[in-house]
Amino acid sequence: MSKTSEEVPVVLKSTTAQAGVLIALAALLGNVNAIVDSILHPEIPYFDPEHLVVGGATALVATALSILLLLYLRRLRMATATIDRLVALLPICAHCKRIRKAGADPNAEESWQAIESYITEKTGTEFSHGICPRCSAEIFPEHGHDHGR
Repeated sequence: MSKTSEEVPVVLKSTTAQAGVLIALAALLGNVNAIVDSILHPEIPYFDPEHLVVGGATALVATALSILLLLYLRRLRMATATIDRLVALLPICAHCKRIRKAGADPNAEESWQAIESYITEKTGTEFSHGICPRCSAEIFPEHGHDHGR
């Protein structure tokens, strides 16, 4: 069973908290070389030029990866929100396949909308209509379509 957005930890919902954690991580990664050298080679100064170059490059890479991670998490949240909207049960007419608007009166004509307009409204998907071979043979039998029927 997949998790819904309500089950995602709060830490993943706050972009400010994410950014703070990722900045701290980038700063820590930028200092790893200097920290290790200060333990293993105490004679090398902490602010050695090599530490500054390696640490700066490491921090830049960590920052770039953090930005990409934040962008990915934003897209993931948007996708989860879309999935949550689409997961709900849809009241659909068994005959014409129109969808009843949420909470609307099932007996009112204006409560029902075409499935295409519902999906476009919820997802932004645009439709292009055609006719499948089976329906073409059923609707236009005079054209002699025989698709295994």
